[in-house]
Order: sequence, then C-alpha cells, then structure tokens
Amino acid sequence: MSQGGFFISFEGGEGVGKTTQIKALETHLTSHGHDVVITREPGGCRFAEDIRNLIFASKYSDKLEAETETLLMFAARAQHIKEVIASAIESNKIVLCDRYMDSTRVYQGMVNNVDLSLIQTLEDKIVRQFIPNLTLILDLDIETAMARVSARGASNHYDLGDEEFYHSLRNGFLSIAKENPIRCKLVDANRDIETTSQSIQALVSEALASHV
Repeated sequence: MSQGGFFISFEGGEGVGKTTQIKALETHLTSHGHDVVITREPGGCRFAEDIRNLIFASKYSDKLEAETETLLMFAARAQHIKEVIASAIESNKIVLCDRYMDSTRVYQGMVNNVDLSLIQTLEDKIVRQFIPNLTLILDLDIETAMARVSARGASNHYDLGDEEFYHSLRNGFLSIAKENPIRCKLVDANRDIETTSQSIQALVSEALASHV
C-alpha cells in the first residue's frame, strides 16, 4: 500500500462486536492525537451506500445470484477506495473500516461458493495496493454470536442464517487469519468489551510503531 496513513480493517462473522470495538478504538486513537476516519463496506460513500441498500433490500433477499452480489460488492469497493480510503491514506489519516476484502472472500467465496479465482482477479484489479496494513479478525463462539444477532433483530438476510451458516463464517475467517499471519491478527471477542478493547489497542500500537 502507498505510504502515508494507516489502514485497519475489522472482520468477523455476524454479532462479533466490530462496531463497538471500532468506536472504542477511534476514541483511543483520537485521544492520542491521531486523525481517524471510520468507514464501512459495503458503503462508505454515497454511491457505495446505494449499492448496499440494493444488496440488502428485502425485495432482493435470497434472489441475487452470488456472482451478482460479488460484482456489486466490488463496484461499491472501487468507488469507496477512490472517494474515501485513498484520500484518507494520502492525508496521513488512520482508516478504520468495518469489513473489507476478507468479508467478500468469506461470505461470497467460501460460503456462497463464488469462484475464488474470480474474487482474486477482482481484488487484483480494484483493491490493488490498498490492502490493509492490519486486519483485526474478531472471533466469537457461535452460540453467543447468534444470541446477539437475535437480540438486536435482523436487519438483512445474513442475520437470518442458521447455525451451519455461522459455523461456515467463523471457519472462513479463521482460515484467513491462519493464511495471513502478518496482516491478520485474531482477537478473542468472547471476553468483556473493555478487555477486548485493550487487546485491540495493544495490537494497533504495535503495528503503528513498526509502520514505516
């Protein structure tokens, strides 16, 4: 990735607590003088948010072909990178992104069986050098994750997945963490919020200290 800012993506299955931990990390980094940008995928800019609304619209629930959904994800990502991520990095900001390319690999590739070579080709063309400096993969036991999602209520078709779906998500992210040990750091999200936040802060501090 181009020099300048620092790019952190947060990954994991449904209900692992990404949003809570992103906000906590933003507060921590800001208090230490860092300029932070929070964004998300799919979304992050107006065009990409419109695509997000299409993907998650109830009228299209379970009707989109997996390849169609994949192409929409990358269309949103291309614009998101151009309008938000690239400019933030060039301005020496820290980007905290709620989901990014690893979610596409897991949800569309490993779970919905889209050809991983297609996903890799799209990554090569669209993501290019904008690969996260650090990816924090939050890992949570299946029962707790499902209970959290049930308590908050379903907001899209992914929230309605069964136990097998949650197992597939968890195994997918664990495999990515194992295959990319330098970029990806596994975070135990079974602990209380504060303890998990402290672990994340330590990982981020270490990564920032070694960033050139």
